[in-house]
Amino acid sequence: MASNSRGLRMGSQVALEFSKLRHRHLVAVCIAMVAFVLLWFGSQGAKQVVRSDDYRTVLYSLPQINAVILPLLSTVVASTVCDIENRTNKWKELLTIERADSLFCAKWLTCAILLAATVTGEVAATTALGVMLGFDPVPLGEAAVLWASTLGVCLFVSTVVEAICFFANNQFLPVATGIVLSFLGLFSLYLPPAVSMFVPSAYFGLLSTVSMTYDAASGSIIWGSVPWPLWRFLLVAVITAAAFLLSLRVSSRKEL
Repeated sequence: MASNSRGLRMGSQVALEFSKLRHRHLVAVCIAMVAFVLLWFGSQGAKQVVRSDDYRTVLYSLPQINAVILPLLSTVVASTVCDIENRTNKWKELLTIERADSLFCAKWLTCAILLAATVTGEVAATTALGVMLGFDPVPLGEAAVLWASTLGVCLFVSTVVEAICFFANNQFLPVATGIVLSFLGLFSLYLPPAVSMFVPSAYFGLLSTVSMTYDAASGSIIWGSVPWPLWRFLLVAVITAAAFLLSLRVSSRKEL
């Protein structure tokens, strides 16, 4: 009974967080990001399908653009959700009626829902666009792996950024974090795996199940499949959980 009551209360808190976002256009930003990815993939895919209609082109292309776009979007989502109280200096007033750890959880769930919806829309729309362009359909299992990998990295970034937002007095540091991660994501795909493993935004590519080899002699691309690096996904999940629990513990002691 008590657990049901806590669940209902948390649901109410999450609903309240969404109501605060009504005039912040965050959903529109997420939709615009998906639209940008579709435009980019539509432009690139129309050229690539002439060479090969292998569905792995889709699975290879998305992590490349995601490594640049999604760290910044995850930062924008987390910082916007937390910026409401920072902007109006409402933390002290709010913490007199709400526990800090409950507030942290509600904001984390709000970010998770927004990012899950965005990633779902991106993966579904891009795979559908791939079929329209002439690529083979992406198998459901591989699309699910792409979805889980993408969302996992997004949650990792947003968890760290939310923790920064919760304890920083301004939004400069969180936004700067997102910009740096996006910049690193641009180059991380060209770094050796042993180096890129230390770059959070590189995991969009490190969790890929596709290999690509360019045959200079024939000018063709040879696609291949590799096993999903589950241990890397679990590493991301463990680090995310550790960051969440540490932030939750510290936030529960947040002073008024």
